[in-house]
Amino acid sequence: MKPVYQKALKLMFLLIVMNAIGAVGSLFITSDALNWYHRLPLAPFTPPAVVFAVVWPVLYVLMAIAAFLCWGKASPRWFSLFSAMTLLWPFVFFRLREITGGFIVIVLMFMCYMPLMRDFGRVSHASAWLLVPVGIWTVFAAYLNGWLVVF
Repeated sequence: MKPVYQKALKLMFLLIVMNAIGAVGSLFITSDALNWYHRLPLAPFTPPAVVFAVVWPVLYVLMAIAAFLCWGKASPRWFSLFSAMTLLWPFVFFRLREITGGFIVIVLMFMCYMPLMRDFGRVSHASAWLLVPVGIWTVFAAYLNGWLVVF
């Protein structure tokens, strides 16, 4: 059995990496980008900006814990791709202001989410359950972004 400190270091590493992804992604959400966003025809049920600021850090923590539970037991491929998509989306949507491009990124994100759930679920049911809110939020994000593509 590995010493507790090695496990703690792995979890800390994943928490730092996932929150760094969130921090870098937030750099693309400038005040100018937010002004642009709020002038768009937002979807019904679009939450206030503060909700996004609370939800994403929680989701990154859940993702880090799920990855920790599967460390060395599941391929990191789908987790890495999904995480990369969470960084790519704010760049495409807010920095490039590509609404359709952002929607495509979310679709790709969900295409990574499904095999991620499968692979993590085979290793740890707890890790799969930790990713359920991530999937729900991804579908909700697709709705919000998809609305802007259509309207």
